[in-house]
Amino acid sequence: MPTNFLSEDQRKRFGRFTEEPDEGQLAGSFLMDQTARRRAMAAKGARNRLGWALQLGTVRYLGTFLDNPEEVPAVVVDYVAEQLGLQAGDLAGYGAMEHRWDHQEQIRTAYGYTKFEFDQWFTLARWMYQRAWIGSERPTLLFDLATKRLVDKKVVLPGVTVLERLVSGTRERAEKRLWATLADAPTPEQAAQLQQLVVVPAGKRISELDRMRRSPRDISARGVGKALERYESLNALGGSGWDLSSIPPGRLQALVRFAKAARAQAVADLAANRRLATLVAFASVMPQVAADEAIEVFDLVMGDVIRSSAAKMTKKRLRTLKDLDAAAILLRTAWLTVSGAAADPEGDIRAALDAVDVAPFNAAAEVVKELAQEPDDGCEQMLAARYNTIARFLPGLLKTFAIEASATDKTDKPVPDRLSFEADAAGLPVLDALRFVKSLKGRRRPIQAWEVPAKVLTPAWRRLVFPPPPMPVGSSDQHHRPSATRGRRPAPGG
Repeated sequence: MPTNFLSEDQRKRFGRFTEEPDEGQLAGSFLMDQTARRRAMAAKGARNRLGWALQLGTVRYLGTFLDNPEEVPAVVVDYVAEQLGLQAGDLAGYGAMEHRWDHQEQIRTAYGYTKFEFDQWFTLARWMYQRAWIGSERPTLLFDLATKRLVDKKVVLPGVTVLERLVSGTRERAEKRLWATLADAPTPEQAAQLQQLVVVPAGKRISELDRMRRSPRDISARGVGKALERYESLNALGGSGWDLSSIPPGRLQALVRFAKAARAQAVADLAANRRLATLVAFASVMPQVAADEAIEVFDLVMGDVIRSSAAKMTKKRLRTLKDLDAAAILLRTAWLTVSGAAADPEGDIRAALDAVDVAPFNAAAEVVKELAQEPDDGCEQMLAARYNTIARFLPGLLKTFAIEASATDKTDKPVPDRLSFEADAAGLPVLDALRFVKSLKGRRRPIQAWEVPAKVLTPAWRRLVFPPPPMPVGSSDQHHRPSATRGRRPAPGG
């Protein structure tokens, strides 16, 4: 880590007047009250009086004294001289007088300023170390914050090199502590596995680090599977089992950002502890990121499936409207015949029906049965027909995520190798439905009606899952149940 991070121009500007103070700054730092004027006038001679007052204003404004108190803007000299009833030219030669050192001591004593000595150095170093440990502020920002803190505490600023080296040394100690803490988290086997992430395997063009840090781009059933595989690969690194609670989250995120943005070779070229620390941070944070991205891909794919199913259902509905209208008109004719016979006191409904060819009416009734929809029907039938698409990633989804009411197993210990779906009371029916779907894998015996968690089903889905007799429960197709659970999804947790 470089010790000298300030530019040459920044060093020259430190503790110096870089521009003329404005009226507000003049009034804030160089306005002499009655006490200040009395103390300044106690000095011998106009030169010492004006120099004393200027040094007081300078330490207020800059936080330090100038080696040559005459190196102040002319507007400052005029402003102070006017308050003391002196001339600006009276200051000539003050910068070479030994009295200026005595005046600085008098000002420090009278106004509570302290020199930057060991106690002040230690206090500032401890404050700076806390900031360097918690955050990842740039050295120039930390330098500016330290300067402001010294000014606020009325500590006379040290030389620029002293403060610059203190910032660099403090940040370096915080970085080394961070790297050592992270490097101690994995086991030797896990550390060796992490080190291999930056190595390009034989026959491949990219390293595992490059592959794992790429967010999924394929919004398809295959893309959901790839996103789940990426999560499992990251989770297999063991980051969920490391206790990194002592590491500030901001420092972890900074290392992860570097691991995601830098070339794998750049990570491989880091010093041993820093390289391992960077990979540990990556392995501990990225599984959760990969899980969120996998769920996002799943959500986008299911959204596409639902929208396309609704569009197909609408097209199918439009194509069959003519047949449905024709059947409805024919059935209306039959109804008018029956109702007319019923309205005639001497009419015979059976005789009226015998005179009509009922075959077309039966066919029309079958058409209505096939094409007519319930008022609450949507795209459920078309969505159930898309089960093959859902089945491409459903097993992997149910395998990867623990469908539990909480993120604990029977021993109330966290489940480290899987991410849990959790829900409050309102979401528990969804979890019950997901667990039921998971239990259907490899099942051969018939499904009984009482086994089906029906609370999550809408009326339209109920008609599909529980078909009317003579079809037995479950014979309508097990595929309806995974599709039916789409809707309210419990929030992922773990």
